[in-house]
Amino acid sequence: MTTDDPDMTAAELAIGLLEGEERAAALRRVLADPAFAREVESWRNRLAGLFDDYREVAAPDAVAVRLAAPVETSRPRSAWPILALATALAAAVALFVVVRPGPAPLPIPVVQPHRMMVASLMMTDKSTSVAALVDMTTGEMSIPDADMAPDGKSAELWMIGDDGVPKAMGLLAAQGASRMTLTSDQRRQLAAGVTLAVSVEPIGGSPTGKPTGPVVAAGKLSVA
Repeated sequence: MTTDDPDMTAAELAIGLLEGEERAAALRRVLADPAFAREVESWRNRLAGLFDDYREVAAPDAVAVRLAAPVETSRPRSAWPILALATALAAAVALFVVVRPGPAPLPIPVVQPHRMMVASLMMTDKSTSVAALVDMTTGEMSIPDADMAPDGKSAELWMIGDDGVPKAMGLLAAQGASRMTLTSDQRRQLAAGVTLAVSVEPIGGSPTGKPTGPVVAAGKLSVA
């Protein structure tokens, strides 16, 4: 490969490998040879993305003097520029991969702790108690299977605040654990000290909106 090879010389000029008289000759050739100038520009476009993050440095004043020197049309040349060009390209790519800033790390979501409340619902016959657990963050409420109502009846849950007025919360499952989602209004009324009670009602719940049957379990809410 010789200095006059358009592809090699254009690549060496674009990457800044040429120095001294060789660079001056290549720059004069850019002015005199449109095809060569296009080849240099093509190489610069290929490499431009690797150097976007680095500021340009003005060429030394001595280059202008060298541009006035005669063009050396042919001169034997060793093969070292080929290896140097390959090494320089590899180094530029490696520097680009290592130094180029990566994407900003994604923010780590902050998980808010759930505010939990619990009430130990003691059966009126003192035989056992069950824990009513309320997630005040999501409104989810769960009560384990307690078989609180006989066949043909429904077990209904109530809340009783400082005013002493029972407010319906929902029906418990006839079999298995009971799960319900409280409304925002129900959650606002729940607080430590509020009583939860279960009464036995007709199938489908109290027809009056107030407890009509016996209370079979009750307990006060507290912060878990």
